[in-house]
Amino acid sequence: MASSGALTHIRNYASAGVLTALAGVVTFPLFTRALSVSDYGILGLITSSLTLFIAVGKLGMQHAVIRFFSQIKNGNIAYSPNQLSSTVVMLFFLFSIIAAGLWLIVGFAALPRVSEVENVASLLSLAAGIIFMRLLASGMLNYMQAQQRSAVVSVTQIVTKYLYLGTAVLIFVFGNFGIASVLLSMLVAEIIGFLFAGRKFWPDFYFSWSEVTSSLSKAMLMYGMPLMMVESMSLIMRLSDRYIIQAMLGENELGMYSASYNLVSYLELILLGAMVQALRPYYLQLWESEGLEKTRAFLSGGLHSYLVIGFPLITLFSLVSPYLLSFLASEKYLPGTIIIPFVALSYFLEGAMYFLAAGLYIKKNTKVLMFWGAVATVLNLGLNVLFVPVFGILAAAMVTVLCYVVFVVGISYRAFAFLSFDVKSRIPLLIVLMSLIVYMLVHRLDFGGDVANLLGKGSLGGVLLVGCIVTADAQIRGWLFERMRPRKAGTAK
Repeated sequence: MASSGALTHIRNYASAGVLTALAGVVTFPLFTRALSVSDYGILGLITSSLTLFIAVGKLGMQHAVIRFFSQIKNGNIAYSPNQLSSTVVMLFFLFSIIAAGLWLIVGFAALPRVSEVENVASLLSLAAGIIFMRLLASGMLNYMQAQQRSAVVSVTQIVTKYLYLGTAVLIFVFGNFGIASVLLSMLVAEIIGFLFAGRKFWPDFYFSWSEVTSSLSKAMLMYGMPLMMVESMSLIMRLSDRYIIQAMLGENELGMYSASYNLVSYLELILLGAMVQALRPYYLQLWESEGLEKTRAFLSGGLHSYLVIGFPLITLFSLVSPYLLSFLASEKYLPGTIIIPFVALSYFLEGAMYFLAAGLYIKKNTKVLMFWGAVATVLNLGLNVLFVPVFGILAAAMVTVLCYVVFVVGISYRAFAFLSFDVKSRIPLLIVLMSLIVYMLVHRLDFGGDVANLLGKGSLGGVLLVGCIVTADAQIRGWLFERMRPRKAGTAK
């Protein structure tokens, strides 16, 4: 199992993921039922494009903050905390302005050509505001993430998400609900979330022009920009298929694809969100303070736990999510659920990458990540153009899985040349086999309607999958039995 310190941060981020995913589940039927299938597809296109612009706008600085903070904190690099803080504040402010401006320029040039959506100017302006505020907030949140203040970061994420939910519901009840309403709700939530995070960050805030350091800026950008390219290419792999589906299959197919994809993204909030936010700061600090062997042991144990728990989790999600989607969004989106197991698997592979690529992050060899990201992205675009017109939205999801396999295998091979660790494959492979058997058995059952299948298959599948984990993995079995054992009187003080 991962160490208790890492588990604390994973718990905090996972809790935020669960609560924000819950908010997403609540808003899901609101958006899918209040908007037409085509409008929902366009909304998904805009929000996905927003995510891409925000990722590009950061230029990978969020990753650099975490890496350089751990070095500066441990005195392993010749810069001061004040230089880091001032440089980060200046860069994120500039990035916010530039990214919002580029969004407006590109948006006014491209969106009218993609779709005949109304109120283009207001939609683009609201989205530009979201980009500006989210980039500003990212500077603070990434700094606190590097400080391992996971509780504060998690609460900020929860506050922002529920403000978004509350504002959207108010507009739905009292106003004219549409795409612009959703974006306005998001902007209001981002502003208040930024103010909340700023209040928590203020005691640590420091900025002085004299402390802004060009050499530090350059070093951080050299580290971060390849990771920005990787993140952007990952988003392109998850976004380009939507443009191809819209162009070749139409907006109704896009809407069904987007609904299923968005539902799986709630799993990503819990699974990947917790892992990415907690793990990298932890093992970078561990490397700087404890050295090679402790880092190897942590990565080996952490990857084992992730594989053993993660695959049954996505198996259970794949079993129940079609009925959840039909219940929340109505049966008009049901044909799109065919992609759910493949999209969930792609997120699972992406999560494993953050363990396997640790050597590249630690040694700052991020160009390798960029190279394999480019290979996977080009492959993704080419295969989507070839197969989406023939096999539809299922082809897009299967291509995504294939490209993530290529990406993960490529970077793992190079990363292990810098930092290898023991990958225990026998038990995870056994659990994969057992999970697939459970899926095939439970998937065939029919308990009646959507709610009955959701509860019946979820309960039965959950019990069987937990049984698989406990039966196959002695480490987790021992951990559970230790927690269940009664404590002797006087041992807990």
